[in-house]
Amino acid sequence: MASVTHKPLLSTSRVLIVIGVLITLRLIAIIMSPLDLSVDEAQYWLWSQNPSAGYFTKPPMIAWIIGLGTAVAGSAEYGVRIMAPLLHGVTALVLWQLAARLYHPMAGRIAALGWMTLPAVGLGSFIISTDTPLLLFTSTMLLVLAPLAHGRSPGWSGFLLAGIMLGLGFLSKYAAIFSLIGIVIFWAVQPRDKTSLRLRDIAVIIIAALIVVSPNLIWNLHHGFSTITHLGDNANLDQSRLAFGFSLMLSSLASGVSFLIAQFGVIGPVVMLGFLLAVNTKGGIRHRFLLGFLLPPLVLITAQAMISEANANWAMLAWPPALVMVAGWCCDTDGRIRKPLWLTAMGVSNLALAGVIWLASLTGQLGVLTPPSDPLRHLRGWDSHHTALIEIMAEHPVKTIITDRRGTAALMTHALRDQGISVTIIDADGTPSNHFEASHPYQSLGTGDLVILMTEADAPPNLPKVNWITLIGESRVTISHKRERHFFFHLGIEEN
Repeated sequence: MASVTHKPLLSTSRVLIVIGVLITLRLIAIIMSPLDLSVDEAQYWLWSQNPSAGYFTKPPMIAWIIGLGTAVAGSAEYGVRIMAPLLHGVTALVLWQLAARLYHPMAGRIAALGWMTLPAVGLGSFIISTDTPLLLFTSTMLLVLAPLAHGRSPGWSGFLLAGIMLGLGFLSKYAAIFSLIGIVIFWAVQPRDKTSLRLRDIAVIIIAALIVVSPNLIWNLHHGFSTITHLGDNANLDQSRLAFGFSLMLSSLASGVSFLIAQFGVIGPVVMLGFLLAVNTKGGIRHRFLLGFLLPPLVLITAQAMISEANANWAMLAWPPALVMVAGWCCDTDGRIRKPLWLTAMGVSNLALAGVIWLASLTGQLGVLTPPSDPLRHLRGWDSHHTALIEIMAEHPVKTIITDRRGTAALMTHALRDQGISVTIIDADGTPSNHFEASHPYQSLGTGDLVILMTEADAPPNLPKVNWITLIGESRVTISHKRERHFFFHLGIEEN
C-alpha cells in the first residue's frame, strides 16, 4: 500500500492562507469601524492632497502611500488606512524570505505568521503610521544583505539595492538611521580577515541612500530644515532627567524600565520571553548580523526614555530582526520544530491579542477590557462635532473656520474636505510648531466676512482685526466612561 504524505501544519499554502485571511479581516475592520481618524492620520491625509518631497514634521513617504490608497478607495477613513494591512502583509513575506535564507524555510513561515500576529502589527494594520513603510523598506534591506550572515557578499548590485531600500526607509522615517548604524556595527564586529562587508561597500550603501533621499534633503534646505528640527524637538533632550540628583537618577531608571516593559505589549509577552531566550543562544555570524540591527534602536531609544521620554513604538525597528531570530531559535537546521511548546504559546497568546485588537478596531470599543483611560477615546466623537459645525454653518455661512489646536485643525480639515471651507489655526507666538501653524495660520484678510472659532475654551481669545459677536453653539460628546470632549463655537466678523 502506498504511503500517504501529510502536509506539515505550517505548510507554505496554509501560511499564505492565514496571512490572506488576516489581511482580509483587517480590511473589513477598516471599512466597518466607527472610529475616526487619529490626528496624525488626518494630517498625513492633508499632506497627500499636495504631493511634495517633504513636509513640516515628517518625510514624504507616508503622504505618498496614503495618496495611493485614497486614489483607489477615496478619502474616507478606510481609504486613508487601506494601505496599512497590505504593507504589513508584504513585510511578513519579506521576513519569511529573510528567515528562510538565514535558517530554514520553516523558520521563514514561522517569522511570517509571527509578524502578522504581533500586537503592534495588529494596531499598525488599522491606524496607518510612518512605521508602516519604514518597517517594509528596512526589512527588505536586511533581506538583500542576508548573504552577509553567511559570510558572503551580496555583490555590488546587492549593496546598491540595499542603499536604495535604506533611502526609501529614510523617506519614511528618519529612524532608518538605526539601520545604517546596524550596518556599521556588523562591519565593526566582524574579523577583518573574514568580513564580506568592507568600507567601500558601506560607502555604496550610503551614496545610494543619499541619492534616494536627496529630494527630501533639498526640500529641507529650502524650508529651514524644519523636518529635521522637529525631530530634535521630539527628542526633548533639553529636558534631561539625568542632569542632577539621586531622585532624578531613579526617575530616569524607572522611565527606562517602564519603556522596556512596554515592549512586552508591542510584540507580545510570550514572544518577548522567547526573544530573551533566543538572544542568549550562540548563533555565530547570523546571530551577530541580527543583533547588529536590533540593538541600536532598542538600546538608544531606551536611553532616550531615560533622558527625556519615548513612545513604545520608537524602538519598532528592533523587532523584525528579533522576530527572525526567534523563528530561527524555534527550528533545527533541518526545519524540525524544536520548541513546540514555546511556539504554540507564542502563537496562541499573540493570536488572542490580535483578535482583541481586531474586535476593538471593528467595534470601536474594548468592552470589559477597557482601562480607566480608554486609549480609543481620541478616535471617537469627531463625526458628532463635524455634524454640529455643519448645522451651525447652515445658519451662519462662513468661508473660514478658526481653531486653536493642531488636532482640531487636522480632523476638521478632513471632515470638511468637500465643503470648500478653509480651516486655519491660531499661531499664538508667531513661531510655527506644527504643519498647520506653518501652512494654515489664521490671518484676517480684512474683508468683513464672518468667521467661526471652534475651541474648547468658553471665551474667544483676542485676535487682531476680529470682532467677536456671540457664542452660537456647543458640541459635547462622551468619548469614554469618565471623559467628554466639549467644543464651543464663537461667531466673529473680520474688520474691513
